[in-house]
Amino acid sequence: MKRKRLLFLIILPFMMFSCNDDNGGFTRIKDIEHRIYISIKEYREDNGHNGPFVEQYLMVEEAQLYSYKMANGMVPVGLEGVDEHWNTLNEKFGFYNQNALVLTTASSNEDQILSELLQISGADTILQGDLTQCGVGVEVDTTGLNYVTVLLAKADS
Repeated sequence: MKRKRLLFLIILPFMMFSCNDDNGGFTRIKDIEHRIYISIKEYREDNGHNGPFVEQYLMVEEAQLYSYKMANGMVPVGLEGVDEHWNTLNEKFGFYNQNALVLTTASSNEDQILSELLQISGADTILQGDLTQCGVGVEVDTTGLNYVTVLLAKADS
């Protein structure tokens, strides 16, 4: 009996590390992306929005992809083409109240980035909307500019 337990304890870590999701990968959230999310969350809380507002890894992945496309000239800076990423998200989960904000900035400070986002027409209304999910993607181009995508939506739990 002790041998079986010992064997199980030896094999268990290998089994845990070999488990992946269905597409074989996972989303890595960069520190700057998480800091921007926290800055947005604190902004919402400072304005009385204390309900759930989570960093949604599926949305982070799509925001990262869109930022990558902007940084590499595959799509122009703006919201043209972001619908493709919402379609991908909607195939996986039922999001609504969908909004996106994009920004090109030399700053890597989350509070400065939030200030720049708030200068976009309608951004304040979007950030204070009926939302529960957030995904931030940041990609840096060869000149050091940050391409920021913020995807926001509501999802029922």
